Amino acid sequence: MNEADLARYLDETVDPAAAVTALPDSSLAELADALYRHLDTPNPAFGAHSWYTQVAEELQLRRLTGEGLLGGESAAQPDDLGPAGPAGQEVPAG
Repeated sequence: MNEADLARYLDETVDPAAAVTALPDSSLAELADALYRHLDTPNPAFGAHSWYTQVAEELQLRRLTGEGLLGGESAAQPDDLGPAGPAGQEVPAG
């Protein structure tokens, strides 16, 4: 996403809540990345932080509810395996 594409979202006439909920996951992730990079510039646009917060909350909500996830993945479950095995269980040495 380039600066011109991002500027369309940061336009004050666009409702962040409505725009964010309407985006598919891939576009939402792309917007999150663009906003994150934009916020790391010396002079981010007014409202960029609010947009980033809205996008991050929507991504979290989708992950928790399992709605609209990329590839049809289900929501994370407490017994899901992480990178080191089941949470809270020791991994045998050696």
